Amino acid sequence: MDCLLGAAMHRLRSLAFRLPLPLVLLASSACGGGVTNASGGTATDSGTSSDSPVTGSDGAALDGGEPEASTADLVTIPLSMCAPAVVYTAPATVGSQSFQLLVDTGSTTLAVASSSCSGCGVKPEYTPDSSAVDEHRTATSEYGTGSWSGEIYEDTVAIGSASTPVKLAAIDSQTGFFQSFTCSIQGVAGFGPAGAALPGTNAYFDDLVASAKVPNVFATQLCDGSGTLWLGGYDPSATTGAPQYVPLTSGVLSQVYYSVNLTSVTVAGTTVPIATAQFPDSVVDTGTAGFLLETTAYDALTAAIQNDAAFTKALGSSFFTTEAGGVACAPSTASKAALDAALPPLTLTFGSVSIQAAPTESYLFPYMGEAWCSALLTDPSVSSELPLASIIGSPILRSSIVIFDREKNRIGFAPHAACP
Repeated sequence: MDCLLGAAMHRLRSLAFRLPLPLVLLASSACGGGVTNASGGTATDSGTSSDSPVTGSDGAALDGGEPEASTADLVTIPLSMCAPAVVYTAPATVGSQSFQLLVDTGSTTLAVASSSCSGCGVKPEYTPDSSAVDEHRTATSEYGTGSWSGEIYEDTVAIGSASTPVKLAAIDSQTGFFQSFTCSIQGVAGFGPAGAALPGTNAYFDDLVASAKVPNVFATQLCDGSGTLWLGGYDPSATTGAPQYVPLTSGVLSQVYYSVNLTSVTVAGTTVPIATAQFPDSVVDTGTAGFLLETTAYDALTAAIQNDAAFTKALGSSFFTTEAGGVACAPSTASKAALDAALPPLTLTFGSVSIQAAPTESYLFPYMGEAWCSALLTDPSVSSELPLASIIGSPILRSSIVIFDREKNRIGFAPHAACP
């Protein structure tokens, strides 16, 4: 991907938050860093993903049956949600040490704070031991909230019970990457396509698949406070209906992100186009703490929601009035059930597939039990500077079991049972 795109993605993901604690968007762009070898030369990355999507004549995904993994094949991993941003961590072991890593489908390289990092400010930190192999190269990456640099090691990584050797980054310097959350985060576990791995590193999940330890499918259930990550498929008992699948797109964006064609979004009787002929792709990213839209779509959606009488009664007549790039919030102790019963749902349309999402699992998210905030965000960069229509982040991904079926180049959305 062009590095100008990467720079714009970084700026887009650093949107401000009006409340005392920041909304932190941690997902990385694929072009976020470089690697140097021991002699000072620059390494290059030639990895790309060239698979084409499986589609029907109307552009919708051919079902082709469920992912082949049975529940016996699944690796089930509990997730923790970190406030104030809606992002999720998974427990991981690197070598013989345990960490909490942010689960990010918008990046691929795995990185963890190193004991040699004087400015990381997190505990625990990774100390390479006899199991680690120093690659004598460094990697650098930039994110919406900052950047890091670190030495590349090959070491055994286990997320849940699934372990494999991984070329990862041990972060030894950072600026603004580690933030204050209600939970502990010592690094990031990228689950994006292999083409997004920083040069000199590789992809944890791709290594698992290549070694035949799991099928080429993973899935998430993101809840308020917790969640589940499944490697090798998904658990049908967590759903209340069959998944609907949409194809991954096949353009340049698909080489580094999970991109789909989100045709439109409907709320309160208003349908707003999202994809355009020029910019058809939307990125599905668990590491972005918002649903990021270009300004025209954002204005139309927020106006439709704000004009709903029940919404105005619940959260006020000027909920979406905020400074440019800010996040709208209103103090409220209204329950999730009460808001979902009173407010209009959101419908996401992907070609011939429509997915309905509850208000509190699409355009609203809870803030520390004290307020409800908007998951809808905008920035002039969307479409004007970036070749995409939107970024579908973690707040709206709470509305479904999301199945990243990489074997068949598609993403599935299944209605979820009540979160545990």
